[in-house]
Formats: sequence, structure tokens, C-alpha cells
Amino acid sequence: MASNTSDLPNPYGEDASFGQTTETALTRRVRIRDSQRVLWTRITAIRWSGRTRITTSAAAILATALFASGWGEEYLLVGVALFAIQATLFFPALLASSFAKMSARDRLQLKIGNNRSMEAYPGVERILNTLHERTLRERTRILCAALAAGVLNSVDNFETGTVLVSILYGLAFFLGSISLINTLQLERRIPMIDTDFPLLSMHAPTLHQSTLDWVLSDLVVAHLDPETAGAWDDWVMGLENKVRFNQTPESAVEHLLRVLHLNHLGLLDNERLISQTKRVFRVAAIDDLNNEESKFCYRTLRRLMAHTRTWQPGLFRLIDRLEDAALRGHSSLIENSWRLDLDLPPRCSQGQGDLFVMVHNHSGKPSQVEVDIIAADGEPHHQTLRLNPPVSKQPKKPAKIGEEGNDIVDVLGRLIDNCLVLWIGLAWPQGSTGSKPVQVNLRESNGETLASFVVQTTLSSGFNPEGATEKMLDAAAAVRRIAISVAE
Repeated sequence: MASNTSDLPNPYGEDASFGQTTETALTRRVRIRDSQRVLWTRITAIRWSGRTRITTSAAAILATALFASGWGEEYLLVGVALFAIQATLFFPALLASSFAKMSARDRLQLKIGNNRSMEAYPGVERILNTLHERTLRERTRILCAALAAGVLNSVDNFETGTVLVSILYGLAFFLGSISLINTLQLERRIPMIDTDFPLLSMHAPTLHQSTLDWVLSDLVVAHLDPETAGAWDDWVMGLENKVRFNQTPESAVEHLLRVLHLNHLGLLDNERLISQTKRVFRVAAIDDLNNEESKFCYRTLRRLMAHTRTWQPGLFRLIDRLEDAALRGHSSLIENSWRLDLDLPPRCSQGQGDLFVMVHNHSGKPSQVEVDIIAADGEPHHQTLRLNPPVSKQPKKPAKIGEEGNDIVDVLGRLIDNCLVLWIGLAWPQGSTGSKPVQVNLRESNGETLASFVVQTTLSSGFNPEGATEKMLDAAAAVRRIAISVAE
């Protein structure tokens, strides 16, 4: 009689492994797709290839226009060849976009640490929709180029009347124009070209906290794509046992980002950068930061800071003014009980702008204050925020670089850690243009005004260096410049 504890037979056969390698198969599929993305993206991004695609598209339209006007009809095959070459040049770009869409979908649908879904991070749908739209544009332009080649070939090979010839030339010109328009749009940027953070250039911050607790850390995280944001959270949590006893992972990362910015300004050399890092991190974390293969090392963190700096120069202008005031011993910092500073882009496109407000409480006592934001013709016109800024230790004299007890790194760190920073999105009605004043008042709870500033911004519907689209392009370029400089 068989034992009651005998194993049940495998319904798929004794040696079958069905259902046991699902995760491995998924990982292998993702790796293959991503390798194809890298291959075709590199081919698409070959130097001068973008200009070649644009030039060929324009030349094909010009040739069609000449044929339609009666010039050079004996060279119709040249026009056919131009459109055929155009379609051939578009083919690698189509494959690159298709594999980019598949790779992004794989990356964003996978689980990360603690089985958290990346869809919990903002921006997933935006990235997938952007890649889907790009793939449709790629298909459209290659199809139009192929059809235009077929139309011109029909004119050359078949007997056609004057009316039909005019229609065919018009159709070829129309198809070529659609192809050229899509080419001009697509060649502005090639997605997922970066090896460290493939999805970063396609992310735009949409949701963020109004109050920045860890100023630089919160700002950087707000500008990370879902995949990188998930890796960032895992990295910070993994630093629990790699920081000094008087630090938390959050405070150590904030200090690191701060000294990286000072290094960018030239106030800290690389040697002092490393020594400052050792103040908050243990040896294991330092080794990871020096390891070029780590997801977050000195090199990649510099790239993320460059990306964030391009997106939000306003906050970095606030920090730079604070650093300058500390070095010069400005009266607003070492004499006044309250310090208010703010930044708004000089030009705002699409009726939107980011206002940053920094408040320091040097009164020596906790106080509740009101921050009034009044935007002329804004939506809303008036905002009032009741807040409790932390008490900040007021500097007594100008800070120095490297001076014991009065080093700019320590002074700036205390000032940033013990201040209130607001990130407020401003909006105006669609179609609004011209100069708009924005007033910010800092008042005590009893109504007494402590400080007040009025700044001007110009609403524009055209090109704006600090507009969303331009920021995405500039951020991608800045990250790439940092990568090239580091590689050299």
C-alpha cells in the first residue's frame, strides 16, 4: 500500500519545469528587449544621422515640387530614390522607438523592493504615452515616405493624364510634408539614450509637496522618473547601517547633495568633497560612492544634480544667494530677526510658473507666521499659508571657506536645514500674456508685516528657456554634457 505521505505526481511530467522559471523568463525577455533598444538607439543616434534624415526629407519634398512645376521630370527616379532612402533611414529609428516602448513598459511594470509597484510613483502613464505617441509618429513618417515613393514611381511607369499627374504630384508632396513635419518633431530628442537613467529625460515633475523638508533631496526626488525614484528609495533605505552614529540616511544624503552643489560652484575641491562626505558616511558607503558601477555614485549624483538644476534653477538661485549672503555677512542674514527670499522665473510659458520662497526665523523663539502670495490675475489670485518655521541659529559674522567652526559648509548646512522652503505652483488663465506682478508678504499671526517682496514675471506663449518642454530638452543635454565630461 502506498504511503499517505508520498508526493503527488507532476501533471506536466517528472522532468517538466513548467511554472518554475516564470521569473527567469521574464527577466530574460526584459534583458533581450533592452539590449535591442540599446543597439537600435545607438544606430539611430550616430553622429549626423539626425541631420541626414532631415536633409533627405527636405530634399525629397523639394524634388517633388520641381517635378510638379514641370522641371526635371526625366529625373523622376531621383525623387523615388530620395523617398526610398528616406524610408530606409527611418527604419532604425522606428525599431529604436518600438523597443524603447517595450523596454519602458517592462521596466515600469516590474516590482521593486518590498514588492512595491512602480506605478505608485507619478509619471508612469506620461512616459508610456509619450513613447507610444513617438512610435505612432515613427510609423507615420516611414509609411508616408514609402507611399510617396510609390506615387512618384507610378507617375514614371504608367501613362497618366495631366489631371491625374497633378493629383499624384500633390499627393506625393502632401505625404512628404507629413513625413518632414514628423521628422522635425522626432529629431529634437531621441528617448532612452542614456545608459544610467534611460527614462529620466522623459519625466516632468507633476506632483510635489508644497513644503520641502529635506530641501535638495526632496527637489531631486521630485524630478526623478519612477524607475530611478524607486531605486533612490531603496538606496536611501540601504544606507541605514552605512552612516555615522549622529546621522540618519536622509540627513547624510542631504549633506552629500549640498557639498556636491558647493563643488559645482567651485567652493569645494574634490579632496574636500570627499572629506566632507566621510563626515556623514562610513567606509562602506564611501566605497559605493567611488564605485563607477553603483547606481548612485559621485558621477551619477552629479548628473542628477545637473538635471535638477536645469529643471529648477530658481531654488538653486535661492541657495546661491544664501551662500553669498553668508560669505559676505549681509545684514539681512546676520542682523535681521526674519529673512525672506523668493524666486520666480523672469518668463513663464503656458500660464504656469514655479515660485520658491525661503524663510529664516532668527528671532530666537518659535512663531507661527502667515505667508501671503498675491498673483495679479492668477488662479487663484490670493493664497495664505499658516506655517511654523523652525528656529534658525543666526550667524554672527561672515562665513569663511575652511575656517574651523565657521566653515561655509557648516554655516550653509545649518541655514538650509533650519529654514522653511515653499515650492508653490502659480497659474494664470490660458492665453494670458504680458508682465504680471507677484507679491509675497511674511506676517506674524497678529498681522504685523515682517517682510514683503514684489517680483515681476512675463507670461509668454512662445519659446521660454524655463518652459517645460525647453527644460526637458536642456535637462537631457545637461545630463549628457556631464556624462561626456566625466568620461573624458
